[in-house]
Amino acid sequence: MTQIVLTSEQARILTQASEPVAICRPDGSIAGWISPGTRFVVPEVCPFSPEEIAAAEQEADSPGPWYTTKEVLEHLRSLDRTQP
Repeated sequence: MTQIVLTSEQARILTQASEPVAICRPDGSIAGWISPGTRFVVPEVCPFSPEEIAAAEQEADSPGPWYTTKEVLEHLRSLDRTQP
């Protein structure tokens, strides 16, 4: 696992924060946020881990039943019609 060590000043800012802290790249673009209450890192672009993405891609590539948008909508409408 890659580790980045914060300076004392950066650690103080995180400790005193009352709302999520933006973590920026040298060019100023946001890489993500750290939530001060949980220290949970929220990524800027993708909330899924590489492992979750790989599993979803593998599942998508596997054989199985596939439905068109039209078929899905027809099924959902049929469920609405069966509700009292």
